[in-house]
Formats: sequence, C-alpha cells, structure tokens
Amino acid sequence: MSLRTLLHLAPHPNPAVDPAKSAALSWRIFDREDHSLNGEEDQHLRHLLRVSFPFEKAFSFRRYLKNPPEYRWFAVDPEGHIVAHVGVHIKTLGTALGELTVGGISEVCVKSDYRGRGILKELLGSVHPWLRARQIPFALLFGQPPIYRSSGYLQIYNPIQSTNGLARHWNPFCGKPMIKPLSDHTWPAGAIDLRGPSF
Repeated sequence: MSLRTLLHLAPHPNPAVDPAKSAALSWRIFDREDHSLNGEEDQHLRHLLRVSFPFEKAFSFRRYLKNPPEYRWFAVDPEGHIVAHVGVHIKTLGTALGELTVGGISEVCVKSDYRGRGILKELLGSVHPWLRARQIPFALLFGQPPIYRSSGYLQIYNPIQSTNGLARHWNPFCGKPMIKPLSDHTWPAGAIDLRGPSF
C-alpha cells in the first residue's frame, strides 16, 4: 500500500495545540516495515532526511545512515507527503549483566513548518506502546535532552562502545545517549556495547 492509501486507512487525531499555530496543517500517523516501502515512498523519505541532515551524504542514495531500521513511523499530510519520521531498530546490546534488547530510535526528523506542534511527541507516543507490547524494556536514542525529556527520555552516562566510535558528523548538536524506560527493568551500570554502528 502507498502512503496515500494508508493516510485514509489510519486516521489519527492531531495533538492539542494552539489552533492558530496549527491552522491549515494536519497529519496522520502510521507505521510500516522498512522493506515494504516502494520507490516513490523511498524518494519522499530520502528528501526529508536530506533536508533534515544536510551534512550526511548517505541520504542522497539510501534511506538510512549505517543500517536500515526494521520499522518506521511516519506522519503524512493530507496529500500523502511525509512530514515527520522515526526509525526503529530492534537491537541486542551487550551489558555487564548480559544481553539487553532495546528499541533503537534513529533518524528522527520533522519538516520545518511542522516543528513545534507536538508531532514528534505524538510519533514517539505511538512507538513506545508498540515496543512495550513486544516486551522491549527500553527505547534508546542519541539526541538533544531538551527535545526528548517531555517524552520521558533520561540521559545516561554509561561508556558506550560501537564499531564506528559514535561518529555522528551529521549531527551538529552531538546527540547524547538517552533511554525511555518501558517496564520496571533497571538500566544496567557499566559499559554498553551497541554491537554495531551507532544509529
């Protein structure tokens, strides 16, 4: 199915924001498996990623930075254009207490004229219950704490190992590692091994 078709199949109310600020803007949210995107959808997504992360050349020819996320959440406007996106990796990390499965949040972006309207919080608010239903105890991302605190993310200070040394040259704000607890599990102390590149 195309984004335009799913727009009508998956209605979702807009968050409560200032009506004057949201005038003439609306969106719907849905999720898709990455492998199900068609060529047109890939092109639309890569355009949003290129505009959002202009320093990362990879988005000129693919829709992911290091590894493709298995799942994606989108917000689309009434014409079917993607206006916001969140990628979700199912990652098994190495910790001092053993393996830990997390939802790795990646390539979060919102079209400029849709920012400040609660759309990112709404997207994450759709991702978190999906992860929780799969008994995944934490979401993990690298981002700016002031942006994600309102969605329940907490900065962590574990030493983090990755195959690319956390090289995030496309992010001028140097994203901090943050977690969102989704269960009563305690986040482990000590080093965290991403067992692959950062996301």
